[in-house]
Amino acid sequence: MKPLAERLSDRKLISHGDISSAYRARDTRLDRDVFLKVLHPHFAQDPDLRARFEREARAAAKLDHPQLVRIYEVGEDPNEGPFMILEWVEGETLAAKIIREGKLTPERVERLASSLLNALSVLHAHGILHRDVKPENILCRKDGEFKLTDFSLALLSDAPKLTHHTAVVGTPAYLAPELARGKSPSERSDLFAAGVVLFEASTGQNPFYAESLLESLRRVREVEPNWSLLAHLGEDTQLPSLIKICLEKESDARPESANDAVVLLTGGTRFSAASVSARSRARVFTVAALVLLIVGAVAYFAAVRKSEVPQVQTIPPVPDTTKISMDTSAVPDTEQADTSAFMSEPAPDNEAKPRFAEKRAEDSVTKPERKIEPEKTAAAEADSFSLSLDTTPWARITMDGNELGSTPLGAPLRLERGEHILMLRNPAFPPIQAKIELTEDSRVDLQLAAYVQHVELTVEPWGDVFLDNEMIGASPLNRLLAVLPGKHTLRVTHPTLQTVEKTWQAVAGDTIKFRADLTKSVLALRTSGEPN
Repeated sequence: MKPLAERLSDRKLISHGDISSAYRARDTRLDRDVFLKVLHPHFAQDPDLRARFEREARAAAKLDHPQLVRIYEVGEDPNEGPFMILEWVEGETLAAKIIREGKLTPERVERLASSLLNALSVLHAHGILHRDVKPENILCRKDGEFKLTDFSLALLSDAPKLTHHTAVVGTPAYLAPELARGKSPSERSDLFAAGVVLFEASTGQNPFYAESLLESLRRVREVEPNWSLLAHLGEDTQLPSLIKICLEKESDARPESANDAVVLLTGGTRFSAASVSARSRARVFTVAALVLLIVGAVAYFAAVRKSEVPQVQTIPPVPDTTKISMDTSAVPDTEQADTSAFMSEPAPDNEAKPRFAEKRAEDSVTKPERKIEPEKTAAAEADSFSLSLDTTPWARITMDGNELGSTPLGAPLRLERGEHILMLRNPAFPPIQAKIELTEDSRVDLQLAAYVQHVELTVEPWGDVFLDNEMIGASPLNRLLAVLPGKHTLRVTHPTLQTVEKTWQAVAGDTIKFRADLTKSVLALRTSGEPN
C-alpha cells in the first residue's frame, strides 16, 4: 500500500493534541475529503498509548450508522506510524453552534436528541461506552444532521486494562455523579452526559459548568438544574421529561438504555425509574478517584485560569431612557453591533473552554449595598421600576452583588430608582460591567459581541499561543478569541522555531485576523485577499 504522503494531498492541520494530530486531507484515489488522525511518533513506541489509539480505531471500525462518524481505514504508515482515516463532516461542532446562536430551537433540539440517542444506542449495542459525550464531540452537518464523534475515551467491554492514560474519564461538567464518586462508567452515565448536552442545547448554558474542577464536580453531584428554563420547549413534546430523567442524580433512576430513552422521546411508554436504594449514597469520593479526575481535567480548565483582576467592559445606553455609563472611545452603539462577528469554535478536547477567568464582581468592584426584591410595599413601589433584561448570547447576571441566574430571567426585575451595578458573565466573553441609572420602567437587550474584538489566528506550522502572557493552547485553536478594547499582545512559541510576538490596539465590534509563520519569524495582520 502506498504511503500516506502519496495517497493524501492538500493536508491541513486541524488540531495538535497530546497524543495525536488531526488533519483534513484529500484522498486522491477516491476523490473525497477525509479526516486523518496520526499518532505522534514519540508516542508510537509507548505500548499503553498505542493500545489506546488502536482501541479507538477498533471501536470506530465496528460501527456504520448515519449518526456516527465513519472510519474508512486503520493502518500503520512506514514514515508516520499508526493512523486512522475517517469521514470528513462539513459543518461545525455543536459547541460552536450553541455559542453562536445562544440556543437551538425546540425542533432542532428534538432532532439532536433523536440523533444522539440513536448513536448511543448503536455504540452500546456493540459493547462500547463513549464516556465523553459533549457538544465539542457532536458535529452539525450543513444539511442539519448531527453526528457523534471522538471515541478516544470509548471503552470496549472486552478490552484489557490500560495504564494511567485511561484515567481521563470525561469532561467534568458532563460527568455523571456516580463517576464523580469514583464508580465505574455505564450506559446510564453516557445518558447523563446526553442529558447535559440536551439541556445546554435547549437553554444555551451548562447547568454544572464552573471554573473550578471541584466546584464543577460538586454541582454535578448536588445541584439541580433550573428546570423552568425548559418551559419554552412546550407541552406537546417529551423533551423536558427526557432531559429531567437523564439528569437524575442516581443512575438507577435514569433509563436503563439509550433505546428506552428513544421510546420516551417518541412518546411511547414512559420510563418508570427503578426503585432507588433507601440507604444514603456516598457523597465523598476517594483521594485516588479525585487524582484520576484531576489528570483528565487539568488541561480542560487551563484555559480559564483566574487573572489577578478581571477586565470589565462598560455597556452603552439601551434604551435611551435608561442611563448606562459608557466609554464612547472604545464601545460602539448597540444598534451598530453585528452579532454575526461572533463565531467562536471551541477546540476539541483540552481547548474546549475559552480563556477568560470569571471573578466575583464583589472582588473587583466597590458597590453600594442594595437588595433586589420581587415585591415591595406600596410606598416603595412609587420609587421603584421594572427592568426587563435580556442578552445575546446568554449571560449570568449579577446586580448589585446579588446573583440572579442566567438570561432569559423569566420575569422583570424590580429595582429602586437610581444607580445599579450590573455584571454579565458568559464563558466565551470577558466579564462585562455596567452602571445602570434607572428612572422609569425599562427594557434592555444587550448583544455581548458588540463589546469585544474577535481575533482569528492561523499559525504555520504550529505553535503554543499566548495572549497577554497567558497560554491559550496549541494551534490551531479552531475558535476566535474575544478581547476587550485596549492594548493586547499575542505571542506564538515553538520548541525549535523562533518565537514571534505582536502587540495591537483592540477595537470593540471588530474582527481582526493574524497570521504567524514561524518558519519566517513573522506574526502580522492577514490581508483580506490572503489565503488561510
